[in-house]
Amino acid sequence: MSDTSTQRLKAGAVGWVQILAFVFATTGPMVGLLGGVPVAFALGNGIGIVGCFLLAGAVYLVFNIGFAALARHVVDAGAFYACVARGLSPSAGLVAAGLAVSAYMALQLCCYAMIGFFMEQLGQRLWGEGLPWWFCALLVSAVVPFCSQRNLAFAAWLLGLLALAEFAIMAAFVVSVLAQGGGPEGLSAQPLALSQVFSAGFGASMVFAIASFCGCETAAVYAEEARSPQRTVPRALYAAVLAIATTTTAAAWALISAYGPHRVVEAALRDPGRLWFSMVPHFVPPGLAEAMSGLLLTSLFAVIVGMQNVVSRYLYALGRDGAIRAELAQMHPVQETPYVANLAQATVSVLLLSALGLVEQDPLRIAIGATSAFGAIALVCAQILTSLAVIGFFRARSDGGVLATRVAPALSAAALSALLATMLANLPLLTGGSGAAAWTIAIALLAIVLLGAAYAAALKRRRPALYASLGRGGR
Repeated sequence: MSDTSTQRLKAGAVGWVQILAFVFATTGPMVGLLGGVPVAFALGNGIGIVGCFLLAGAVYLVFNIGFAALARHVVDAGAFYACVARGLSPSAGLVAAGLAVSAYMALQLCCYAMIGFFMEQLGQRLWGEGLPWWFCALLVSAVVPFCSQRNLAFAAWLLGLLALAEFAIMAAFVVSVLAQGGGPEGLSAQPLALSQVFSAGFGASMVFAIASFCGCETAAVYAEEARSPQRTVPRALYAAVLAIATTTTAAAWALISAYGPHRVVEAALRDPGRLWFSMVPHFVPPGLAEAMSGLLLTSLFAVIVGMQNVVSRYLYALGRDGAIRAELAQMHPVQETPYVANLAQATVSVLLLSALGLVEQDPLRIAIGATSAFGAIALVCAQILTSLAVIGFFRARSDGGVLATRVAPALSAAALSALLATMLANLPLLTGGSGAAAWTIAIALLAIVLLGAAYAAALKRRRPALYASLGRGGR
């Protein structure tokens, strides 16, 4: 193959609105609302989940102050990997890369399990019998690489339309609840009361709230393909957090008001899977209510494609830098996308889905269990490293301002560390009470860190020039 230094993503392919569409689709607010909120009602702090969404949004706004400042200087598809390598050390950068790639792959696997489950359920409703969830997921996995391989403008239109549809139906529900004055107990401010937010189960609900923001940082992954990335990426980062925080907070509050604060938790305990679908038809036209089921599938598909884009670009960046196989940096001759990395990621997904199909008959145990917990925790670890990298990068520089380069990243590192401790403390609950699963997650995280550090040490000893260039885009 040709020198990987010439393998570049297509510059100027997308603007900030298109990147926002990618990020909104990748986070999948509808997936979090329909899947996470009922579980938070049942296992967390109940109606206080609304305040948890606001708190998580505030944490990520602070995180983005420093991250956006660093992203103006580090324009790289490796995002967290490149930022940490430049701000702390190449060794820490490889650890961040391992954490980020593992997290996104785990979260994508959760979405594959969910879409397989809902496709199986749809088949049972329509024909009385559905294909196994893992087979449905494999059918989806055959389409995803094609969508991810196409040029970024095509993907932006596809994911943008899907994201707009789910935002529209949630907005219609919220507006209707407001217009009708809520349900039997009217509109209520109880979900925002501190006594509700910080009640028993706060830690578990914060896990679900944080998971709803996983992916908001992926705007930086598209920096090399953005027009004027120094302006585009920070704008998309802030807009993404505000959009996600607004959508999740407003929709969860509207659902609580529709049922009534004293009835919604009981309804979630009785039938969490139908919590939304039982109430939405009372506030929106029947056609829109029916569309929600379909939009859940398209939202999951959008998340899967978004995660595919993100992982393939991380692999591309690592291959271009020589940290892993250089072939992963090869570009499609027409679409100008990292098609080898895309196919590699698709192959791993197929293998994992096939293996899980042999051992796990309940896909929801994958989607709302140890796999999702591992993904969220690994991503928070990478975000903590990135906050510290902001401070490290600007230590010897005078630009950026004290707030963005010192205060905000220090606050976000502290807040994310507190959230990480909360997530670890609630691991048994998140894994269905399985102590073995909790230990497996902890060991897997430690293994990623140790293997990344050991591999970096070997590179530094054997190929010092390559080690020193990690995170610099093959330059």
